[in-house]
Amino acid sequence: MRIDRDARHDDVPRKPGVVAVARAVGVSPSTVSNAFNRPERLSPALRERVLRTAAELGYGGPDPVARSLRSGRAGAIGVVFRRRLADAFDEPATVELLRGLSDITDLRQLALVLVPGLQQEHPSIGPAVRNAAVDGLIVYSMSADDPLFEAACQRRLPTVIVDSPTIADLAAVGGGPAGSGPDFVGIDDRAAAETAVRHLLGLGHRSLAILSFGLTAHSRPGAAPVRQQAQAIASVPKARLEGSARAVAAAGLDWSSVPVELVPITSAEGCLAGARALLDRASGITALFAFSDPLAQAARLVARERGLSVPGDLSIIGFDDTAPASEGLTSIHQPLRDKGRIAAERLLRALGQDPPPAGGELLPTRLVVRDSTAPPG
Repeated sequence: MRIDRDARHDDVPRKPGVVAVARAVGVSPSTVSNAFNRPERLSPALRERVLRTAAELGYGGPDPVARSLRSGRAGAIGVVFRRRLADAFDEPATVELLRGLSDITDLRQLALVLVPGLQQEHPSIGPAVRNAAVDGLIVYSMSADDPLFEAACQRRLPTVIVDSPTIADLAAVGGGPAGSGPDFVGIDDRAAAETAVRHLLGLGHRSLAILSFGLTAHSRPGAAPVRQQAQAIASVPKARLEGSARAVAAAGLDWSSVPVELVPITSAEGCLAGARALLDRASGITALFAFSDPLAQAARLVARERGLSVPGDLSIIGFDDTAPASEGLTSIHQPLRDKGRIAAERLLRALGQDPPPAGGELLPTRLVVRDSTAPPG
């Protein structure tokens, strides 16, 4: 049996549009458009009547894809993570950063598009960031050699980097977003780490160890001797190791004797595995500097497993100051929510053709001393 093509399409009901709603209400199509896009131009009663009629007819408002094509704007900014979102939402520092970003985007009625990465190598890495319908990008703490960072740069969109890679590290590898160059918001990780280690040394500790993030996008868990540290590309652990080494050298100690354990995947399981591996091979240490509070909390749990008291047998200091108050964790505080706000503000200025001052912005940090650090027992 032959099916008439035109008849077949006529059988499919068409969705009502602006014109149908306008006719039903007895107003112009522009009035219907204003009810959805510029409600301040209509009286509350008229807008309510338009929206009620639209709902009765099954019209849900303008097609966002068509609108973005007409305006050239998606009305959204993307946040690119190296980590899976399921892991990112478990990390307090990431959550605080997102709160800061949304403080600004909510005011502008903009969407946040979260673009996750993959923990393992994958042949299709990058499509999520390449296909994201966004006007600009926030790149959060990625290594300059990460394929996902390269994919973000290829979008040629206004971009603000948070934490890593730094502008200096990008220049060293000859990369970064196209155009006028990347913007940056972060902290002085080198100085902050030096402050943390000086605190431990000032208490009298001479046997230290470090729990670090991965040094490149392809790092594997395990010990990181000085030779491997010198090849670091990821800006945050690179700078924190340099600051730690500077403090150790100033105290007249040998940095190469300080055990450094890499924890590239900072899930709860990854943190515990890294802490166990470090304490297995450095059981005689009296102090530990962890590059995040979750790493420090994992180290405390492992110490308890082994009958060690904190700080009696082992002093522990973290980074970010995100642990619950009940933990009493000495940590480096950084203004994570402010960091998100400032990154969003700088990106929106760039999108509005009002570029922020060149050179990026560094936010202050401070050491918060609590109960997890004390002189050696």
